[in-house]
Amino acid sequence: MKYDIKKIQLLILITALSSGTLLISNLSAVKLWDLLGIAVDGGLVLFPLSYLLGDITIELFDKRVAKNVILSGFLINAIAVLVFYIVIALPAYPGWDMQEAYAAIFGFSPRIIFGSLTGFVLSGFLNNYLFVKMKQSNSYFAKSFIARALASSVFAHILDSATFEFIAFFGVLPFNEFLAQAVFAYVLGLGIEFILSPIEVAIEKVLKKWLNTPAQQNA
Repeated sequence: MKYDIKKIQLLILITALSSGTLLISNLSAVKLWDLLGIAVDGGLVLFPLSYLLGDITIELFDKRVAKNVILSGFLINAIAVLVFYIVIALPAYPGWDMQEAYAAIFGFSPRIIFGSLTGFVLSGFLNNYLFVKMKQSNSYFAKSFIARALASSVFAHILDSATFEFIAFFGVLPFNEFLAQAVFAYVLGLGIEFILSPIEVAIEKVLKKWLNTPAQQNA
């Protein structure tokens, strides 16, 4: 597929935002915060943005490009994790007394890292697959961007939450707390995306107008 300069610029921006969103979410996930007695990882604050970016990517480009954006985010985060561990292993300069604090923050649990990256890739691929199938169908979803964006996210969030929570926290938290956190993470993540849906529609329309692409399938 041949892209003009506007699409290249937009793709660079989306790829950077997607990779940054995942990295910031992974760092934030180290902290479990208390919400009405339920343990919630800090990554949930920003991570729903990745679905919004994924939907816009698959809508404006194609499945192959969207897949590459997902893999780029995975690669950037894998490199970040490797660098963090190397820096932690390096001997601290005499007098620098923040080694333990640095290791505690940047040496976050391998289970959280693996769970987050695995959930991100699997749910991203599933979201793109469902989105494209809906867009190619003869149903209402083919006519409405936001309908297929939210519908695909309903299933993608299940896979993401189940994968991340099981790998990262199963056996770490008591089973009742683990189950409550997994369910709540799914509901809250999906809820945030629903709340952001009007913004997602507005961004999609503005970008399509800016790119001068056909608007017959806009929501």
